[in-house]
Amino acid sequence: MNTPFFSIVTVCLNAASTVEKTIGSVLNQSYPNWEYIIVDGGSTDGTLEIIEEYKPRLARVISEPDKGIYDAFNKGVTLSTGDIVGILNADDQYAPWALSTVVESASIHPECGVFYGKLAFIDEALRKWTVYPLGDPSRLLNYASIPHPSVFVRRNVYKKYGLFDNNYSIVGDWDFLLRLYLEGERFCPIDRVLTAFANSGLSSTPSRRLLRENQKVYFRYLDFMSAVKKALRLELKFWGRKALDVSGTYGIYSRYRDRHILQVELLGTYVGSLEDIWSALEKHDWKHDCKYG
Repeated sequence: MNTPFFSIVTVCLNAASTVEKTIGSVLNQSYPNWEYIIVDGGSTDGTLEIIEEYKPRLARVISEPDKGIYDAFNKGVTLSTGDIVGILNADDQYAPWALSTVVESASIHPECGVFYGKLAFIDEALRKWTVYPLGDPSRLLNYASIPHPSVFVRRNVYKKYGLFDNNYSIVGDWDFLLRLYLEGERFCPIDRVLTAFANSGLSSTPSRRLLRENQKVYFRYLDFMSAVKKALRLELKFWGRKALDVSGTYGIYSRYRDRHILQVELLGTYVGSLEDIWSALEKHDWKHDCKYG
């Protein structure tokens, strides 16, 4: 088996409450061949003091103002030297087997430039975790069908197609993956949870800014009439969700959506520790002969 060298990039800003667990999830990987780069946006809450404790095991730490999260992504990718690059935000964590699982897929599919798996979505308010079916790159023209925290990209893909567009503040990861797909890059799905994601980020909440950025993606990549139709449909969904929030019935709709539309694969109770989740997922009978797209 090939032994690719990974670069893992974590970007953060005032993440003192979560960054240590994120760092730990990288340092405790079962696969040993990696470097870890942390790009801080100028934290003032104690984040840098936590990072300092782990500095001997980090390849690079920078702390300076940036132009947003995708500017920070680009800084990390530019500093990296690995064959495969993963970007892990400071409130997410890798499964202990994340890198070793990607290595297996990369050795089987050397023609693929993008590898991605599943997420364990954690809802701390409802005390539950959920795993949805594996994303499909062919659906990227409709929505962000591949969760970026579970994505790993070969270095030569960045060299060929460029970095993230930092004109976005929320959906630049969707824009980036859609650009790769439309350029014909090969995606390799991995039928295993690679990352745990706390469902509390900007892109998880209904907002006018998120709506406008989603619509911007449609008008960037689709013909005008197709973009108009999708933008209008998105507008209706936005106001529908707002109405559900106001009426207090969004939770009911969410449960219906998970079960009948998104077809939840696995779920469980979140007790405040990821160890129980990893234990449950490690015992699950995952497929290992995934076809790529």
